[in-house]
Amino acid sequence: MSALPLRVLLVDDDLNIRKLLALSLAEMGCEVEPVDGVAAALKQIQAGGLDLVLTDLRLGHRSGLDLLAAAPSHGEAPLFVVMTAYASFDNAVEAVKAGAFDYLAKPFGNAQLEHLLAKVRTVVELRRENRYLRERRGRPDFFAGMLSPAVRRLEDFVRKVSPVDETVLLVGESGTGKTELARVIHTRSPRAQGPFVTVFCSTLAEGVLESELFGHARGAFTGAVSERAGKFETAQGGTLFLDEIGELSSSAQARLLRFLQDKVIERVGSNQPVPVDTRIIAATNRNLTEAVAEGRFREDLYYRLNILECSLVALRHRLEDIPVLARRFLEEASLGRGRARPLKLSPQAEALVAAYDWPGNLRELRNVCERLALLCDKEAAGPEDLPESLLASPRKASTLGSPLAPRSLEELERGHIEAVLLQEPNQERAAQILGITTVTLWRKRKQYGLP
Repeated sequence: MSALPLRVLLVDDDLNIRKLLALSLAEMGCEVEPVDGVAAALKQIQAGGLDLVLTDLRLGHRSGLDLLAAAPSHGEAPLFVVMTAYASFDNAVEAVKAGAFDYLAKPFGNAQLEHLLAKVRTVVELRRENRYLRERRGRPDFFAGMLSPAVRRLEDFVRKVSPVDETVLLVGESGTGKTELARVIHTRSPRAQGPFVTVFCSTLAEGVLESELFGHARGAFTGAVSERAGKFETAQGGTLFLDEIGELSSSAQARLLRFLQDKVIERVGSNQPVPVDTRIIAATNRNLTEAVAEGRFREDLYYRLNILECSLVALRHRLEDIPVLARRFLEEASLGRGRARPLKLSPQAEALVAAYDWPGNLRELRNVCERLALLCDKEAAGPEDLPESLLASPRKASTLGSPLAPRSLEELERGHIEAVLLQEPNQERAAQILGITTVTLWRKRKQYGLP
């Protein structure tokens, strides 16, 4: 994978210098945001996503050191390099003591600038690698311990699609883990050390969404005082996850289609094509084929997106996985709350958790576990600690059998197949959910006397 471009904020109150330096930085493979003062620079820094702030020492009545002092220093703050035409050893010492990464004396040539950027890239790439390793170490394997055929089929899908650079479409009910699965695909791909950027398409108004995704040119609309890169460019070299893609406007759909075809975007208010190297993973909880039939979603875009389509199965169709996930979420929530030992479920509470329908899927189960870790002071939570809504809506006994009684694997399989068939009468779709062929499903129905 090629080196990712540096995201550079250039701060100088001289317009000509800003233009010349921005051009040089762009030619050296940087994404540049030029601003003219401390206030504008702080706004960009607080928005995040920067690798380097290259600032003049003198900025009108204020200075680059004022900017350095006011900038957030927590998390992965950008590196600061201070430039000045008033070069002196004292200024260099002052800048470094204040937290600057380096110091650049004006006038400087391209060779000096390239040497500086090489040092910055080394640090930035180490940061990215460390972040990637921390994320992998801190997060349990998505599939660990789960037994359902649906999850085994999902794991096989991820294994096959992660190394390739094709678009992926994840389909499933709300809360089934589409965002987490998209991140798994990213972390197992050659783009793993690049950014993983998420956009929730349903939470942004139409005009705002297009600017957020594709960026905008200066003057594109009221308030667009400078050009701005969008999420496509922010995700350069990595993955852009578009959640609830069915909510895109027709204009945004056309822009996305062009990117999928030509790997270029156009910022709002500009006709200048911008090449972008970003992988798309999209997700929806809606039926896009219906949206296509109703004219709400472009047919050509749908067929570009669903080259690698995968359906995530609802939790109520994965009975074997509920106790595994409950234990995992309780452990994560317990550690987050500073508990000495992970909270557990009593056998009675675990049976009730397994008997619940979980309409909110993984998200609802995680929320319940976080509530228990916060409110329960015992080592094991009992039925009395569970939310009333969970106790009031158990799954039908005809589907599960008695949740408190031990059952054989054959009984579990029969109950699971019956539950899926009750929810999905279509045999092909039911077989897909179960992770078996329609012939195997027919044999299992005959074996267990199911309709």
